[in-house]
Amino acid sequence: MIVLFEEYQYNTERLKKVLSERYFFPINSSKSKINYVGYYFNPTINEAVVILPKVFINEKSLAFDEFDPETLIYQTIEIKEKLSKTGKDKIVFEISTWLFRAIQQFNKRHYYNSISENQFLNQIVTNLEEKSNTELDIILSLLKFYKENQSFFTFISKSAHSQKNKINWNKTINKKQPIVHDNTPIYFDLATTSKKVNYEEELFVLFYSTLNFIKSKYAFDFSPPQNYELIIGHHYENVLRKGCRYLKSIKYKYYSDKMISLYNLLYAFFERSEKTQSKKQIEEVLLIKDFNIVFEDMIDDLIGDSKLLPELKNHADGKQVDHIYKYKSLLVEDEIYFVGDSKYYKPQNSVGKYSKAKQFTYAKNVIQYNIDLFNDNKLDKQLRYRENLTEGYNITPNFFISAFVNKDFDFSKSYLDETGKPIIQTHFENRLFDRDTLFVQSYNINFLFVLSSYLTNNSTLKANFKKDTQKKFREKLVSFINDKYHFYILEPNDNTFIDKHFKLLNGKVYKPSHFTEEVILALEKPDQTDIISKIQSDIRTKKEYNLT
Repeated sequence: MIVLFEEYQYNTERLKKVLSERYFFPINSSKSKINYVGYYFNPTINEAVVILPKVFINEKSLAFDEFDPETLIYQTIEIKEKLSKTGKDKIVFEISTWLFRAIQQFNKRHYYNSISENQFLNQIVTNLEEKSNTELDIILSLLKFYKENQSFFTFISKSAHSQKNKINWNKTINKKQPIVHDNTPIYFDLATTSKKVNYEEELFVLFYSTLNFIKSKYAFDFSPPQNYELIIGHHYENVLRKGCRYLKSIKYKYYSDKMISLYNLLYAFFERSEKTQSKKQIEEVLLIKDFNIVFEDMIDDLIGDSKLLPELKNHADGKQVDHIYKYKSLLVEDEIYFVGDSKYYKPQNSVGKYSKAKQFTYAKNVIQYNIDLFNDNKLDKQLRYRENLTEGYNITPNFFISAFVNKDFDFSKSYLDETGKPIIQTHFENRLFDRDTLFVQSYNINFLFVLSSYLTNNSTLKANFKKDTQKKFREKLVSFINDKYHFYILEPNDNTFIDKHFKLLNGKVYKPSHFTEEVILALEKPDQTDIISKIQSDIRTKKEYNLT
């Protein structure tokens, strides 16, 4: 298997040997780069080519063109160091297969979806039918059968060997000549039970030999059982040429569902091998341009809410929000929408000015959409974007989320963490409750965790991760705002308080839905004591407060 990397600059002549020229483009007279991610089978060299996302590349990447692409897997420096310690290519095979299945999953999730009606339609390049069997599909199916049927293999093996070499004493006594010692006959030549041809055992030998053969090509964990003599070397190459003919000759020897399934898997493998050798095998393509749309879908599957109104994701100005979900507001009991954007970058890149401006536009669009409902008295009572008495706006949380590759290639943990402090955009200083005061957090998440979670059937794992992550995003922003502002709960003397001090308090006060007469005052640290002194005579009580 050959592994390449999205957007890495390769020697053009080397690339031509392994990848169709349709899938890369020149950047100068000698170098080219690939803008696709996915799977490509090259029948000319009988090799699967996997193009990994650019998140695996950093500034220390090796000059891959120093190596022969037909014999060495291309690696970033981190991957090379890790693989040298863990058995070379096993991790790369696992990453490649997860990626292959993720693109299949994305294609299925959006084939008939509205997403296919816009610019994403031409991003997926494939010649695979829904039930087509690529080389990687067949290999993954063989491995799955092996992992899921260990008890079956053990049972068949014990049954097959239980009678082998069992002594037939009647035949031994009648036909063999013993040596008599101390009146006791001793038989050195024993008659054993003869075995009929065991077709189940023959199929197992073929199965284990096949796994052993493709292990050298794809590098995965497989240790063949010791009680079977495998077909190896040039003997197995002969089997590759005649495998289908041999399987046809024993086709009707199997009756159990499991043996029939194994037979069919092996037949699919040998049939494909014979097509490749006879040059009848065509190239197989499952590639996606702009992998960011798959990454976005993977993240949204983890943290987003697919049941929300489409208008919340697809805005009237043509912009489309990556992630949005409803969650507990930063201000006590009310609810608010959290708005997120997936950033698909190389590890050394960071969020740029354009991305920040775009994210603030997303937030403003969501605010306006809900204000329109609020003005028409159609907004859910639990959702709070503006409050009429103070004309203050609720805090709208925003976040960026990008990916990195964990140095230990750990698929099991998210390693989700905040990167730096939230970015703030304001029109007026010291107005937390102004609609133009916006915050956006930045987070990093382990790409391999996202990849494996996208394909898991463990709904509990996903639900728990979503719950914990949404809680974390809120708590981190609450902590940041508590550090930046002093909060007070004020009880005014009468209902003229807001009107009397409106200019002074505009954007600084807000009344949550469950408050009766009190309002929350937010003052940026260090406190502006002159504001407190100007309103002191018009408030009954004042107590310090923290967002929780």
